[in-house]
Amino acid sequence: MQVENNTGMQHILESHPYIQEVLNLEKKYVDRSEFHRNAEHLLAKMGADDDFLKLVIKRNFEDKGFLDQKWSLYNIPFFYIYETADFYLKIHFFPGMKEFAPGSAAHCIHHHNNYILTTAAIFGSGYETLLFDKNVVINPNTLDAQLKITKHFTQQEFPVHCIDAWEPHLVFNPQKFSATLQLWTPDQKRVTDNLRVNPFLKAIKNPLRKLIYALGMEKNFGIASKHTYQWYPQGNHFKAIEENEYFEPTRNAVGPEVNKYSFQTIAYFIQQRNIIDVNFFESLINSSLTPDYYKPFLLDLINGKPIQETFCKESINIPQKTYRIEDVYSATGQSI
Repeated sequence: MQVENNTGMQHILESHPYIQEVLNLEKKYVDRSEFHRNAEHLLAKMGADDDFLKLVIKRNFEDKGFLDQKWSLYNIPFFYIYETADFYLKIHFFPGMKEFAPGSAAHCIHHHNNYILTTAAIFGSGYETLLFDKNVVINPNTLDAQLKITKHFTQQEFPVHCIDAWEPHLVFNPQKFSATLQLWTPDQKRVTDNLRVNPFLKAIKNPLRKLIYALGMEKNFGIASKHTYQWYPQGNHFKAIEENEYFEPTRNAVGPEVNKYSFQTIAYFIQQRNIIDVNFFESLINSSLTPDYYKPFLLDLINGKPIQETFCKESINIPQKTYRIEDVYSATGQSI
């Protein structure tokens, strides 16, 4: 998981009590797992606070970097909240299925490399999750793999939960449109952490990454391995697929329709959560900086016109295009 540097407008949240408390906790707990445990109660508070969420909306809709970004089906709709070289906070949106089928996988089984993630369900039905043992056995010739399920739960059971670094996991499509508020950190503090937000080094990121791989120093710098795999069930075992191969189609899925889908998803959440700032949205409509595809949805929010719900993309980039929870259990040899 790569940290995006998007600090342009986050100063409007800098002095907020929630952010100040997170910053104080981050300084207090050097151990990253301890930091997550002590900060998790704040995630639910942030997600339940309408005034705070309105500030988050303002932080994003006044940020030129956010407004100018090119959406793809890879970067699912989200809001930035706050970030430093040590942690970052975001909100992710998870559209439901047009016709809900329980136990439908949203993507491949994957991990977030050296990042720890604590996530809080803040809206909607929430999703179902499987966690797996970190010790994944892969045949380098056939890419056949063996995984073991360690935990199976829903966000209704555990509204706030933590996924460890290198811990494979799988999310199933939610029954209803959902949102989570997330805290991300590297698994440990490194002297190189500040380099991730250095603008000069970001400009030469790809050649620098190649050099790090050539020197075999990925873990020293806290970056993903050169060959990172995701997995999907195939009969009585799993199949590995290289991450870049898996994501290539969604990274290339860009354009006006994807832009519209992404912002419609965000606008749907704003309307359903009833966190509409009429005066602010009117100023956005009149601003030349606001993308044109935002404006019809902003107008609907102002006028109270229902925004059509968006739905998840149900096929993923594997040969069978989709799979179910029963397939996962069958591949592990474990019982549901």
